[in-house]
Amino acid sequence: MKRQTKTFFRSFYLTLVILLCISIGWIGITTAWENIVQVAFGRYDKAVEITDDTIRILDFTIK
Repeated sequence: MKRQTKTFFRSFYLTLVILLCISIGWIGITTAWENIVQVAFGRYDKAVEITDDTIRILDFTIK
């Protein structure tokens, strides 16, 4: 039982670190994109925008 618990926590912490790195990377990408669009084009766009009929992620639109 002790070995299973140790393996579970090791897997849990590894998954937590990977998800944390991915989420921090995503936050960095969206923040940089918002600042680049503001400086280059003078627009105040959000990186992720969900409206009634479209979803816009960065400059990609999904209808």
